Amino acid sequence: MNNLVLPTNQTQTLSLEESHSFLNSELYMDISAQGFEGVEWEQIPDEFLMYIYLHKNNTLRKQRSERTKRKYVETLVPFLTYVQEFGGLREISAQRIYAYQLYLEREKGYKASTLARHSTVIKQFLRFLLQEDMLETDLTTKMAPVAQPREELVDRDLHEHEVQQLLSYFKQQDSFAYTLLVVLTSTGMRIEELANAKWRDLEWRSPEGAFFLHITGKGEKERPIFLFADVLSILQDFRKDRGMVTESFTGDSAFLPKKNGGHYHVNYLGDRFSKFMASAPFPFVQHRRDPITPHTCRHYTTYYMLEHGADLASVRDMLGHASIRTTERYLLRRRNYAEHAGLKVNTNNFTS
Repeated sequence: MNNLVLPTNQTQTLSLEESHSFLNSELYMDISAQGFEGVEWEQIPDEFLMYIYLHKNNTLRKQRSERTKRKYVETLVPFLTYVQEFGGLREISAQRIYAYQLYLEREKGYKASTLARHSTVIKQFLRFLLQEDMLETDLTTKMAPVAQPREELVDRDLHEHEVQQLLSYFKQQDSFAYTLLVVLTSTGMRIEELANAKWRDLEWRSPEGAFFLHITGKGEKERPIFLFADVLSILQDFRKDRGMVTESFTGDSAFLPKKNGGHYHVNYLGDRFSKFMASAPFPFVQHRRDPITPHTCRHYTTYYMLEHGADLASVRDMLGHASIRTTERYLLRRRNYAEHAGLKVNTNNFTS
C-alpha cells in the first residue's frame, strides 16, 4: 500500500474557508511525486480529493486554465462544505446529492443555465473520484438532468448596426472602451486570451498579405487570430498614447497594455468592458434582457464572419471551438427569430 504523505506545512494546507488554497499548483507537485498507485484513499481527506481533481490532467497536452480552476473552486467549495455536514464524501448518499441540486434551485434561486453549469462540475468531480477508485459508490445516480427552457437562453445577439452605433459613441467618449470593443468584435477572442496576449506574438504573413496574432486558448491550444488592417491601426494608436512600441513586434509588453506595458487582469478587463457597454445610452442596450459582455462579442464575430463570406468550419477554427456544434449553437437564437413563420407572411398587418 502507498501511504500518501500529505504536507503539514501551514502554507500548504487546504481549507474550505480559504478557497484560494486550492489553486496552489506547487502543492500538487509534492503530492503527485509520490505516485497514486495503491493509495489508501479512504484515509485521504475530502479537501485533498478535490484538490487532486482540480490539478490532475488525464489528457496529454490539455490542462485546465487558472480561470477554469477558479470557476470549479467556486462550485466545489460550497458543495464540499454541504457534503461534510453529512459526514463527508464516503458517508453521504446519492439522494443527498440530489437534495443539493434542489437547494441550489429553490433556496439559492439559480436559473437553469447556472444550475446546469454547477451540476455538470459536481457530476464530473464525483465521476472522477469513482474512476480513480477514490470512492467506491457512484454518487451521481440520483442527480437530475437540468432542462434549460428556451426562454432562458442568454441573449447574446448583437447586430451590425448596433455595433456601429457603439463604436461611434465610444470613439468619442473613451479610447479604452473603443479599442476593447473593436478588438473583441473583430477577432472573436475570449477575454482571457486578449488579457494574456503579447505584442511580440503579432506576425505579418506575406503569403496571405495579413497580420496574425498567435495566442494560446483553452486547453493550451495555439491558434492564429486574423487582424483587420484598421483594427491594427486603432490598436497602434492606443499603444502610442501609452508610450508603447507600435511598429516593431518586439518586447514583453501586453498586446493590449496597461500604461506600464503590463497585462490587465482578466477579471478587471471583463468587468470594465461590461460596465462600459452598460453605460451606452441606446435603447438596445438599456432594454436588453441580458447585458453585453465580452462573450457577446464572440457571438457577434460568428454572425459577422458568416454573413461576410466565411464558412462555418473556418469560423469554428477561428474561435477555437473543439466542435462545430458549439459554433452552431451561437446561431440558434438568431435563427429562431430570422426563420419565424410570421416573417414569411408577406404583410406586416393582420386586420387589413
